[in-house]
Parts: sequence; structure tokens; C-alpha cells
Amino acid sequence: MINMYGINEKVYENLLKYFNENKDINRIILFGSRAKGNAKINSDIALCIDCTKRSRSKIVDHINEIIGIYSSDILFMDSLNLEIKKQIDKYGIEIYSKYDNMGALI
Repeated sequence: MINMYGINEKVYENLLKYFNENKDINRIILFGSRAKGNAKINSDIALCIDCTKRSRSKIVDHINEIIGIYSSDILFMDSLNLEIKKQIDKYGIEIYSKYDNMGALI
């Protein structure tokens, strides 16, 4: 089954489970064609991640392991250039946050 972002539902559930279990991940924003709703079958899964610096390579490895046949485009919030940041702010969809709407830890 495919979800509203064009991602296999099991893959999406496994991603969310991993994000929830990883204490170094603060927020995940889906961006690109999957967030805009015009993804094709071979579109990558573009994610912008807010996390601690110490675990970045491990996070990328785990995400790529979970998504399997999908390709990925993984960026980190604290290293975005202004143009990409504007695009993510405009079209991005927050798919995970360990904070509530007031900024408190959940």
C-alpha cells in the first residue's frame, strides 16, 4: 500500500518508528516532489533533518537501510543554503517532531 506521499506504507511506518526511537533526531521535514504531491515512481525521498551533529552518518545509513529501493536526498537543517531553506519552508511537510506545538519536548 502506498501512502499520500507516494511512499510504501510499511517503509513510512518504519521510518517514523526509527525517528521516534532515535534520541538525536529532533525534527524531520519531507520536501521535494513527494511533499509537493507530484512525485513519480522513481522520485527520491527528500528529507531535511534537525539532529545532533555526532550521529549524522549513522542516521543517514539507517534511513537508507530502511528505505531500501528508494533513493534519498538527505539534508541537515543547520547546513542549508538560503534558497533551499526557502523551498523547504514553503513546501516542506513536517513528518516527525519530538516537540509539541509550543516547543516543549513530548
